[in-house]
Amino acid sequence: MIRNSTLIAISAILIGLGGPAIAIYYGVYYGFSHVIAGIIAVTALTIAGSLLFFGIVSGPLGREVNMVMTSERRKLNMMRTHLRATLEELDEIIGVLKEIRDLLKGLEE
Repeated sequence: MIRNSTLIAISAILIGLGGPAIAIYYGVYYGFSHVIAGIIAVTALTIAGSLLFFGIVSGPLGREVNMVMTSERRKLNMMRTHLRATLEELDEIIGVLKEIRDLLKGLEE
């Protein structure tokens, strides 16, 4: 299944490359006006650029970035919580080990 971001990228590439290529082709081989071909090429590039820009900013790509950021934030918070719990357990283990050390030192004397 093709995602929306892929469709935006493909359509922008086709417009950005296809429009100028066809205009230049008709200008060279069929005597189409070079000025009009240039205007068509610049217009196609402008449309492709704006399509990419708005596709990234307000389209599915922009939403995916925000979704990734929130999911990454959520994962980071879960990892921090896990690490805090692990550190608390390590502190308890250190306390138990110190008690064992003290008992063993008392037995040696």
